Amino acid sequence: MLPLCREPFKHLHGGTYQIETLDYCDDALMALRQQPFDLVLVLSLNATWRAWLSLSKPTRFMGAKSAIIFLQQVRALHIRVPVLVVSQFPYAKEEVLANGAFAFVDPFDEQELDRLVALALTADRQGPPCE
Repeated sequence: MLPLCREPFKHLHGGTYQIETLDYCDDALMALRQQPFDLVLVLSLNATWRAWLSLSKPTRFMGAKSAIIFLQQVRALHIRVPVLVVSQFPYAKEEVLANGAFAFVDPFDEQELDRLVALALTADRQGPPCE
């Protein structure tokens, strides 16, 4: 999570969350492998990668596929953590959910985001949200 985005999320659910911010997908994967997290928020479908070995510099920005690859890597590493993808672009919702996201939520719907965060923190690590 980018530091610039940290402040609005501090106030979700009564401000009871401890938040770690990371700028790159590969840094997030490393952190997830080193310690448990209760929840991951992906704040952009265009999330960047620092040093993905098979990528040249210009292709580190892969569009919406970047978030999909991150989700695939989380699952491939058998990391059991709910991942919420926050985006105002609904075209990727189906693919994001098919690749293991707990939920896909519009960033402008703060009540729904707060509800899904609370639900993800209390739900089974792999289960999708109840509709």
